[in-house]
Amino acid sequence: MNITAPITDYIPASLMTTDGDMVSRRDGQPAREQPYGYGNVKQSRGAGVNLGNTLLVGVLDTYLKGQGGATPAIFQALALRDTGTFMGDSSVNAGGDEVIVGVGFQPSIVFFFAIDQTVVNMNYSWGADNGVIAMCVTQQSNATVSGRRVDKSIFISRGGGNDLRAEISAIGADGFTITWTLAGACAVDYIYICLP
Repeated sequence: MNITAPITDYIPASLMTTDGDMVSRRDGQPAREQPYGYGNVKQSRGAGVNLGNTLLVGVLDTYLKGQGGATPAIFQALALRDTGTFMGDSSVNAGGDEVIVGVGFQPSIVFFFAIDQTVVNMNYSWGADNGVIAMCVTQQSNATVSGRRVDKSIFISRGGGNDLRAEISAIGADGFTITWTLAGACAVDYIYICLP
């Protein structure tokens, strides 16, 4: 398409400033620009908002969310539910590999909350694992010892050489593999939360 007439013949003048910048006018008020805190980037305030700055601020503070159908996409603050999460639970009383599938995405980090199946022992472990780094905080030996591990994401110790420990050994497109090591006798119930 060749445009031979002035651009204002195609775009209503009410959508343009005297400098030719497009603005979105909701109540006829002129756009006002104020420093925004990102160097020379400015954020337009007020009802008449500079379209370029509106988009830039949307990119900086929010993400563009599709609403489906013919409804226009909107900028919205990012919520964890919009990124995809998965929660599950399991019980273990032996060593070896446990494969978790059905997550729906490749996890970037998994949080673990584990407890000794014999609840009166009061042993627990809270940990995180990304397949490379595994860490947890623990309460062990019937609540007489607490500490942290920087090599395991789950560590339940009943004391006396009876413990069950684990870390993620592989992460796949739909889940992950936990490698368990058992010493003596121990059994664990745990929940996990996966983030993309």
